[in-house]
Amino acid sequence: MYFRDLIGQEKIKAQLIRSARAGQVPHAQLFVGRDGEGALGLAYAYARYLNCQERGEDDACGHCPSCRRFDEVGDPDLSFLFPIVNASGKNLCEDHLEDWRRFLQFGPYARYDEWLSLVGGDGKKASIFAREGEPLQQKMAFHRSGRGYRILFVWLPERMQEVLGNKLLKLVEEPPEHTVILMVTDEEQGVLSTLRSRMQTLRLTRLPEGEIEAALRSEPTDYAEADALYAAHLSEGNYRRALDLYQGKAAELGEEFVFLQRVLRATVNAQPLEMKALAEDLSRLTKEEQSSILEYLGRMFREFYLFNLELPEINYLTTREEGIARYLRSCITGQNVRQVEAELDEARRHLAQNVQSKMVFFDLLLRLTSTLAPSYKQAGVR
Repeated sequence: MYFRDLIGQEKIKAQLIRSARAGQVPHAQLFVGRDGEGALGLAYAYARYLNCQERGEDDACGHCPSCRRFDEVGDPDLSFLFPIVNASGKNLCEDHLEDWRRFLQFGPYARYDEWLSLVGGDGKKASIFAREGEPLQQKMAFHRSGRGYRILFVWLPERMQEVLGNKLLKLVEEPPEHTVILMVTDEEQGVLSTLRSRMQTLRLTRLPEGEIEAALRSEPTDYAEADALYAAHLSEGNYRRALDLYQGKAAELGEEFVFLQRVLRATVNAQPLEMKALAEDLSRLTKEEQSSILEYLGRMFREFYLFNLELPEINYLTTREEGIARYLRSCITGQNVRQVEAELDEARRHLAQNVQSKMVFFDLLLRLTSTLAPSYKQAGVR
């Protein structure tokens, strides 16, 4: 991974390059970015640049011995700490270096769930365990093998056990000569506060939609249903999120679209048994999934209304969603879209109050059917 592999973040890149070229390298730095936002890739590109023997003005050379070792994730002066699964009670990060090398091959926007799939764990089990402390102290006692920096790379320090965090605190406060500690977090407040206070913090910024859209258009894809503008708009400034949407890899988007179709079909058919079956299926989802479905329904009804107003500059629909918008043209009005929003808000409140979800969704479908019935009849949909 190189600086050039990351979209945007030019201000932070320039700051890192400037400090490296001036030899004024903070001994401990914390990179903060949302999962998949690129903080991991940026920190690794910086580590590469620090030890590159033929640095360019904008990036590492890519061909010196140090860069070749970084390509293989095999530099002896580069140590890693990352969350692992407590499979045997004795395993260490170094036992998972092959998994880690494969993970870094996913690129600068690799996500935590992709790492878990490699090590066979889940979010509750994966930790950076206290037993890493003694091997780490031994590594830090060794002489450096080269002329560059010795680098300790800690990914997701918020998942570190407190005992190890306190040992790292001593290392941060009194690092060995020519040692740099780079930590990467997607949950800044979860990092031990005493560690955070002693590190220079670099926070990635959310990318502008236009920057994401331009980058996506250079990506090869066969997925016509989600164009670059749509993906950039929904990504909330996270390039990996945009890329998954653009390439049709966001699994939740497909599930939400299926439920959108079923909800609309139920309101058109107005058959209680169909509504009951749909409500039962919705009730089997997790609370997070139910909330996501309701949010998606609300956004879709707003987009369908904007589609009728013929305002393409503020209308974001995939090809599949646009097909529904054309079918429902004139059915979604300024008056009933507000009522639909109110019904969805009430359903969200009831779910938050732990009302039985099957009842909430069945009642929601009845109310949506009643709200949309006049427009359906007038447009000849029913």
